[in-house]
Amino acid sequence: MTTKKDDKDPCWKNYEQVGTKTKGGKKVPNCVPKKSAEKKK
Repeated sequence: MTTKKDDKDPCWKNYEQVGTKTKGGKKVPNCVPKKSAEKKK
């Protein structure tokens, strides 16, 4: 079961959205662990 911190946030707890990606022909949120996202900034 997935845990969501907010209805507005499409990512799991301790993950954050950094744009979107294409998966199966649809655009979906690109959720990455918060530690990884901080390194890219």
